[in-house]
Amino acid sequence: MKKHRSPVKAAKQDIKRHERNVSYRHNVATITKKVNLTVATGDKAKAALEFKAAQALIDGGKTKGILHRKTASRRVSRIAKRVAKMA
Repeated sequence: MKKHRSPVKAAKQDIKRHERNVSYRHNVATITKKVNLTVATGDKAKAALEFKAAQALIDGGKTKGILHRKTASRRVSRIAKRVAKMA
């Protein structure tokens, strides 16, 4: 157990950040699945809207440092390719 104030506070902050990051990554995975399901059903308009939301969420994760920039770019690219294939 840590005895000084600063490592105790740092440990608490680590826990908070970890929970926030896990939640964010879960949301990214969920919205990606939603886009893929919409693409599978063939609804172009809905897929385009969901793609826009997914792109915003993934780019937000990149900005906040939750996702690596190349990982975010790859995910957006793959989703965009699936949506574009519908047209």
